[in-house]
Amino acid sequence: MEQATIDFLAAQAHADRVRLSGDLDEALRALDTEMTELAEVLQVEHVGPGVGMQDMGAEHVFRLAVRHHVWDVSEAAWGLKVCDGLPNGSLRAMWPIYGVARLRKQQLVQALPQFFSGYADAVREAGKDETPAGRRVLSLAAAFA
Repeated sequence: MEQATIDFLAAQAHADRVRLSGDLDEALRALDTEMTELAEVLQVEHVGPGVGMQDMGAEHVFRLAVRHHVWDVSEAAWGLKVCDGLPNGSLRAMWPIYGVARLRKQQLVQALPQFFSGYADAVREAGKDETPAGRRVLSLAAAFA
């Protein structure tokens, strides 16, 4: 993923209001692709912040999570997805990060700094922060800080 894409997402994450656009969708697709590659190499699970509907007090209902996701019987892979965060949901993958609806997309983008901070901590705790993929996660966390 290009530095300009990271800078764009980081700026949106810290903006008062996320601008929903085709550029944002493309940037989230690029982030999804990179996170799939990094997660596959690192294989470090992390359950991040909630991205449920804040105005309804339900931000815990869906969470950003890096883990081995099973979409269906033919598709399973490591990656970052929006997952069912309820106790009986088993962190079931619900959407790719670029596939959420408009209101949730704003919350998702604004949650990226917290997500990357926590994921970087998980990578450090797993002792994988000195690998190329681990260093990339740390650089993403710094970019979003």
